[in-house]
This record gives sequence, structure tokens and C-alpha cells, in this order.
Amino acid sequence: MLFDLTLQQVLLRGAAFLLIIAVHGFALAGIARLLGDKGPQFDARLTAGPITHLDLLGLVGSIFFQLGWIKPIAIDPAEMRTGRRGLVIAVLLSLAAVLVVAMLLLPLRNVALATLPATFALNVSLFINTVLQMSAWFAVFNLLPVPPLTGAHLLVAIRPELRTILPRLYPYAVGVLAVLMVTGILPRLLRPAVTFLAGRISSF
Repeated sequence: MLFDLTLQQVLLRGAAFLLIIAVHGFALAGIARLLGDKGPQFDARLTAGPITHLDLLGLVGSIFFQLGWIKPIAIDPAEMRTGRRGLVIAVLLSLAAVLVVAMLLLPLRNVALATLPATFALNVSLFINTVLQMSAWFAVFNLLPVPPLTGAHLLVAIRPELRTILPRLYPYAVGVLAVLMVTGILPRLLRPAVTFLAGRISSF
């Protein structure tokens, strides 16, 4: 339930979300820069500092529903060597980076349980499990072509003229997403894909 979260769960989800957005934001800005768009670098988004990428509403959504997002990063397909295809590449690879980091953390779970004091080891294991679960939710959710999600870049890849329009839709889109989260519609629709993806990550 919405308000059945314990303080421990809130802290774990908050910490996991900061790690996820640090990886995703840095990867998205870095890939855009590698493909030729210097804009994210000039906007100071080419950093692994999570606070730079933090969207407070995205944090709230992530803690309560595991559905969060970063502060949108402006990417201009006209500046990319691969053009609009670069947006698709940047979206997919930056979300894949989140999943890769989650997979790399998995072996540390057993190491922690085997070598660290019991209480600390349990907290480390819980954190890694939370990162894994939230990474799957984040990746699936942010593929949706809706502002302020990263997937909104996919709309621009199809219709470049939307680049200047989508930011103005941010408050309305957030309102719709909030309703879909609170009513449970969005989590219910995404859960099968998230469960499949989390299972695949855990199997590596």
C-alpha cells in the first residue's frame, strides 16, 4: 500500500534512486556528447553527481511507487553526428547502463553476506536488492515516450519539432502520471515487463 512503507524502505529507495539517476544522467549526457551534442556538457549535466540530475517529483514517485525520473536533459538531434537516430541510441544505452550497474552489484551481495558483520551485511544485501528492483522499474518506465521521462526523446526522434513543445507539457504530463500511479494503473501495466526484466538481470 502507498503509506505502508517503513522508514528503512524509504531510505533504501531514496539511496537506490540517487545511484540510479547518477548512472543514468551521466550516461545519457555522456552518450549525447560522444555523438556530437555539447549541450548537456554546457548545461553541467555531464556529471555523475546525483543532485545535478535530481528531480524532486521523480524522487517522490520513485520512493512511493518505484517510478521515478531524472531532471530532463536537453539534447539537440541536429548537433548529433547520427542525427535523430542518436536520440534512440542515447535513450536505450543510458537505460541499459542502469541495468548493467545493477548486474555488477549482484556479486557483491554474496560477498557482503560472507564477510561483513551480520547487521551491516543484511543492509548491504537489502540495498542491492532494492537497486536491482528499482533499476528494472526505472528502465521500463523511462522507455515510455512521455515528458518528463527519458523516453520523451523518442518522440523527438520521430518528430524533431516537438523538442521545443514537450518541455511546456511537463506539468500536465506529471499530473497524468501521478494519477496513473496513485490509482495503481501504471504499476499494474508495467509490472509484467518489470518482473521479466528483473528476473533476467538476477539470472546473470
